[in-house]
Amino acid sequence: MSHEKHTQNRPENAVLASHHRQNRSVVSLNTRSHLKEPRAMRLLHYLEIENFKCFGDKQRIELDHPAVLIGPNNCGKTSAIQALALWSQALHTWYDARKGSSAKERTSAPLNRLSIVSVPVQRIRFFWHNTVVRANREDITLTLTVGVEFKKQVHALPMHFRNRGDEVVYCTPDESVLGNLELLAYAASIRVELLYPMSGLETEEAILQPGRIDVLLGQGQTAQVLRNLCLMVAKDTPDDWKSIVTLMNRLFNVTLDTPQETTRGAIEMRYKQPGVREALDVSSSGRGFQQMLLIFAYLYSHKRSVLLVDEPDAHLEILRQKQVYVLLRDIAAENQSQVVMVTHSEVILEEALDKNLTLLMDGKTDDLARKPDIKNSLKHFGADHYIKARERGYVLYVEGGTDMDMLRALANLLRHPVAAVWDERPNTFYVQNNYPDISLQSELERVEGGFGVTPRVHFSGLQGLLPDLQGLAILDNDGMNRQSSVDGRLTFAYWRRYEAENYFVTPDVLRRYALGGDVMPQLFDASAMEVDEVLDALILDRVFESIEADFQAWKQASPEVARLVWEAKTQRIKLSTFAEDFFRRLAGRVGGSMLLTKGELHRLVSVVDPKTVSAEVSEKLNLLLNLLRRPGGRTASGNLDAAKTGYSTAGYRESDIGPFGMTT
Repeated sequence: MSHEKHTQNRPENAVLASHHRQNRSVVSLNTRSHLKEPRAMRLLHYLEIENFKCFGDKQRIELDHPAVLIGPNNCGKTSAIQALALWSQALHTWYDARKGSSAKERTSAPLNRLSIVSVPVQRIRFFWHNTVVRANREDITLTLTVGVEFKKQVHALPMHFRNRGDEVVYCTPDESVLGNLELLAYAASIRVELLYPMSGLETEEAILQPGRIDVLLGQGQTAQVLRNLCLMVAKDTPDDWKSIVTLMNRLFNVTLDTPQETTRGAIEMRYKQPGVREALDVSSSGRGFQQMLLIFAYLYSHKRSVLLVDEPDAHLEILRQKQVYVLLRDIAAENQSQVVMVTHSEVILEEALDKNLTLLMDGKTDDLARKPDIKNSLKHFGADHYIKARERGYVLYVEGGTDMDMLRALANLLRHPVAAVWDERPNTFYVQNNYPDISLQSELERVEGGFGVTPRVHFSGLQGLLPDLQGLAILDNDGMNRQSSVDGRLTFAYWRRYEAENYFVTPDVLRRYALGGDVMPQLFDASAMEVDEVLDALILDRVFESIEADFQAWKQASPEVARLVWEAKTQRIKLSTFAEDFFRRLAGRVGGSMLLTKGELHRLVSVVDPKTVSAEVSEKLNLLLNLLRRPGGRTASGNLDAAKTGYSTAGYRESDIGPFGMTT
């Protein structure tokens, strides 16, 4: 029996089909480009979650089509769609067990842990917030409420859950709806299906029964059912299969063959690719190809459903991410379905901002699409910047990613307290927008931090949405005598020398790093004489402007005088370029490769004598410590790193730190 026929034979589906016929507005795939966006089928209007997993107090999520849930990792996005799946399965189980009972007999129905395939847990108590099922000798009720549209009205349909051991949970609708069997029958007939991202595809896939397919889908084993889903569509609705073939050809320039059943009880599925003589098995395709095919097959084999899609953008590049959002929206609408998706994709996030976008964080929900002030600002600055600022409570402005590496290396060298509370996921915004050339490092920094907006403008826009936001800008002086300042909750701290590298790039450090020693192995097959010759020539040229007498006077000066002269002469020199040139010339001299570039200069800190580091470095680190230790600033390491490193923030008070990091 096919999956489509299997589900259509349920008695309660007659209720659903009747309701759909009143609202049907089908748009053919072949004519979609000539019509407006298909009218969405909004089966469910909202979800309220109370005492489920990371959600303690009642939280509400609006559900439009498509509804998009965003947020940082481990914030409850997947838990939210699991809550919808659990609500649906509980209601369906209860209705099947109690639909023929009298009102007095409509008690709770048991639901076995192993049958809840879409929300796998080891013990039933793991459904509950903080795994707490009783308080003050009373059961804690887990409640999932969904707003169901029925007869042109939205009805709240709460399902209550009670823990009764590790293997069974008892569920029942709220008393307010127990007498409305027509509503319960309709709601139980709505199929809520959960789709996880594509996993590794096997070379052979057995033909499965519809029930087994649903179990594997619920367990997230999508790779075990991809061919089965395609076979369902091809057999039950050939026109829909033609639509899938057309879409895959447009997206990937391939031609899908119709899936075939083999004599071994397996499914064979191939595709033709231009320039390749033989048809290839679908397992030979890329993960993005398989992900899109899974989504299409799923949409066409699960019509008239609420589709819960976990990270549909997984394995897809930026263009495909935008396409998958549009296709999920339109194809689902054509098939009278509603989509609720979880994503980390900034592309999908921007697409959904006008429609239905919910931010989840710390067990709380925020409907961003319904807040015009936030929505307009996010369109300008990017929603991802808002989310990171809200999550971390601060914004740190630096020139680029290498500055973070240098600050951390210097903090470790000086055993500064900020090393103990270092944020492993800092909310940084890179202000540098000019690179001598395009490199992997510069491109990563461009997409990770964003460019083109000044710190003051960027921070002002975000602070309008997050009044308690704190900002710190640690920026290069670039030889322009820029002065540090405080602008409200944003502090500007400029290096007094040209850039951060000017505080540890010295002839002695470069020499020791090139020759190696106890701290690190030797990088070059070079003698001390060769290193000195390359270094002296560069210093004479760049620092002393080829004035031999000045250079010799510096060489013969005492170490303390030589250090002071070096700092004075290099105050307005970009020492990162100087260091890069040194390693480039040395590599040319000894015939080796250049092993240290600008993006790696923080490694030089490992051979720096802490006693020679300017007090200004500690001033900047004090500011950073102040930023990370504020109540709004969240760190990812905390006391754990303090225990590992031996660094401690004990005794360091915020009042000890002046406006520009000076210790008072």
